Amino acid sequence: MARRAAVLILVLILVFICCLLQGSTGISLAAAMEKGSVDHIILFSVRLPRVLACFFAGLAFAASGCLLQAATGNELASGNVIGINSGAGFAVLLVLSLAPGCFALLPLAAFLGALSAALLVFSVSSLAGARASGSPLILSGVAVNALFNALISTTAALEPDVMSSYSAFSIGGFSMLSASQLPFPFAIIAVCCAVTVLLSRSLDIIRLGDDLASSMGLRPVRTRLVLIALACLLCASAVSYCGLLGFVGLVTPHLASMLTGGGGRKTVLLSLVIGPALVMLSDLLARLVIAPAELPAGVFMAALGVPFFVVLLITGRKKC
Repeated sequence: MARRAAVLILVLILVFICCLLQGSTGISLAAAMEKGSVDHIILFSVRLPRVLACFFAGLAFAASGCLLQAATGNELASGNVIGINSGAGFAVLLVLSLAPGCFALLPLAAFLGALSAALLVFSVSSLAGARASGSPLILSGVAVNALFNALISTTAALEPDVMSSYSAFSIGGFSMLSASQLPFPFAIIAVCCAVTVLLSRSLDIIRLGDDLASSMGLRPVRTRLVLIALACLLCASAVSYCGLLGFVGLVTPHLASMLTGGGGRKTVLLSLVIGPALVMLSDLLARLVIAPAELPAGVFMAALGVPFFVVLLITGRKKC
């Protein structure tokens, strides 16, 4: 386990460095250290904020995936599948259309939108008489996701200025970042990830079922609410600046679990290494494939996530 973790951390560092030095224009690290040079400006004013944005988005979506899959007991749960990301995205677009330039409001608006989507999903699922771990939860999430995507499309159509950036926002990417809007989401993500690691033992216990969790001193309902609220805050913080980047929260916990052989703190910690690496690698490919133009990073995450999602559906059906 320690060897695998060391290899993954090394891969993460290498991807981070490659993302800093490679892009539509390659830069020299030696030249970038000279203040005032073109490479210095590109590295510190453009590349570094963008790579850090990818890193923190990967942390946020990976941690939220671990939290949601534990809270619902469903391995298909993630922010983009059950509508949390789209709820946050709708709130962000609403604020941008009503109060352009108010970037300080975006994380709060995104959190409220994500929380509203989560409450709506669980309300619909409860009305259907389903447990949080049942497949109707995913179906409810798909319906809520479609609802908020329709609201996003409507808002974008009514506001031409918002519509100009809607396409990239809906796929997810990092091409239209403003460094001024990043510190607050970064701080929220860092704190929430630390709390997620501290709660990693509770993630394992809650998966055992309410009865066993209660016998071990855990309050299942309260714990699930805390985990879901934390996941919403993580998704909202990332969506507020990178759009509806999907499948990171779905894929990452499963890859980490495959490497560790099960749940636990090790899975959470490895997820926090794999998630950022996947997002940074997707963004690097987005910048290189058709350079000097670029594609949204969400295109490459979808290329990985959609087949992975189908495999999970097929294997989950065979187990039933």
